Amino acid sequence: MFNSLSKLLHDKFSRKDDLSKQIEIVKVFDIYRAEIKNVFPEEDIEVVSLKDKTLLVRLNNSVLANELRLREANVIHKINAVMSKEVLNKIIYRF
Repeated sequence: MFNSLSKLLHDKFSRKDDLSKQIEIVKVFDIYRAEIKNVFPEEDIEVVSLKDKTLLVRLNNSVLANELRLREANVIHKINAVMSKEVLNKIIYRF
Protein backbone atom coordinates (compact mmCIF):
# COMPACT_ATOMS: atom_id res chain seq x y z
CA MET A 1 0.00 0.00 0.00
CA PHE A 2 2.75 2.46 0.95
CA ASN A 3 5.94 2.96 -1.03
CA SER A 4 9.16 4.35 0.32
CA LEU A 5 10.03 7.93 -0.51
CA SER A 6 13.34 6.91 -2.11
CA LYS A 7 11.56 4.49 -4.45
CA LEU A 8 9.02 7.14 -5.46
CA LEU A 9 11.76 9.69 -6.14
CA HIS A 10 13.83 7.17 -8.05
CA ASP A 11 10.84 6.22 -10.20
CA LYS A 12 10.03 9.87 -10.87
CA PHE A 13 13.52 11.03 -11.80
CA SER A 14 14.82 7.92 -13.54
CA ARG A 15 12.31 8.31 -16.36
CA LYS A 16 13.33 10.27 -19.43
CA ASP A 17 10.97 13.12 -18.84
CA ASP A 18 11.71 16.76 -19.60
CA LEU A 19 13.25 17.51 -16.22
CA SER A 20 15.78 14.69 -16.37
CA LYS A 21 16.70 15.62 -19.96
CA GLN A 22 17.29 19.22 -18.92
CA ILE A 23 19.44 18.11 -15.99
CA GLU A 24 21.49 15.91 -18.32
CA ILE A 25 22.00 18.82 -20.74
CA VAL A 26 23.16 21.11 -17.93
CA LYS A 27 25.62 18.45 -16.75
CA VAL A 28 27.06 18.16 -20.28
CA PHE A 29 27.39 21.98 -20.50
CA ASP A 30 29.19 22.09 -17.14
CA ILE A 31 31.58 19.28 -18.04
CA TYR A 32 32.38 20.92 -21.39
CA ARG A 33 32.99 24.34 -19.82
CA ALA A 34 35.25 22.86 -17.14
CA GLU A 35 37.25 20.89 -19.68
CA ILE A 36 37.76 23.86 -22.00
CA LYS A 37 38.53 26.32 -19.18
CA ASN A 38 41.42 24.05 -18.15
CA VAL A 39 43.02 24.62 -21.55
CA PHE A 40 41.79 28.12 -22.43
CA PRO A 41 41.00 29.89 -19.15
CA GLU A 42 40.72 33.41 -20.58
CA GLU A 43 38.67 32.69 -23.72
CA ASP A 44 35.00 33.61 -24.02
CA ILE A 45 33.18 30.40 -24.97
CA GLU A 46 29.39 30.11 -24.95
CA VAL A 47 27.76 26.68 -24.95
CA VAL A 48 24.47 27.23 -26.79
CA SER A 49 22.60 23.94 -27.08
CA LEU A 50 22.68 20.15 -27.06
CA LYS A 51 20.37 18.45 -29.55
CA ASP A 52 20.54 15.03 -31.17
CA LYS A 53 23.91 14.34 -29.50
CA THR A 54 25.36 17.49 -31.10
CA LEU A 55 26.74 20.30 -28.97
CA LEU A 56 26.62 23.83 -30.42
CA VAL A 57 29.33 26.21 -29.17
CA ARG A 58 29.73 29.91 -29.99
CA LEU A 59 33.27 31.36 -30.00
CA ASN A 60 35.06 34.66 -30.56
CA ASN A 61 37.24 33.65 -33.47
CA SER A 62 38.05 30.97 -36.00
CA VAL A 63 41.54 30.32 -34.64
CA LEU A 64 40.07 29.16 -31.35
CA ALA A 65 37.50 27.05 -33.23
CA ASN A 66 40.28 25.29 -35.13
CA GLU A 67 42.22 24.64 -31.93
CA LEU A 68 39.13 23.17 -30.27
CA ARG A 69 38.41 20.98 -33.31
CA LEU A 70 41.82 19.37 -32.78
CA ARG A 71 40.80 18.48 -29.22
CA GLU A 72 37.21 17.54 -30.07
CA ALA A 73 37.59 13.74 -29.94
CA ASN A 74 39.20 13.86 -26.50
CA VAL A 75 36.54 16.21 -25.12
CA ILE A 76 33.70 14.07 -26.47
CA HIS A 77 35.28 10.95 -25.01
CA LYS A 78 35.70 12.58 -21.60
CA ILE A 79 32.10 13.89 -21.50
CA ASN A 80 30.70 10.48 -22.44
CA ALA A 81 32.92 8.80 -19.85
CA VAL A 82 31.78 11.15 -17.08
CA MET A 83 28.13 10.73 -18.05
CA SER A 84 28.59 6.90 -18.29
CA LYS A 85 26.79 6.78 -21.64
CA GLU A 86 26.97 8.30 -25.10
CA VAL A 87 25.33 11.71 -24.82
CA LEU A 88 27.54 13.47 -27.35
CA ASN A 89 29.10 12.51 -30.67
CA LYS A 90 29.68 15.84 -32.43
CA ILE A 91 30.55 19.45 -31.59
CA ILE A 92 29.75 22.34 -33.92
CA TYR A 93 31.70 25.60 -33.50
CA ARG A 94 30.23 28.94 -34.62
CA PHE A 95 31.98 32.28 -34.53
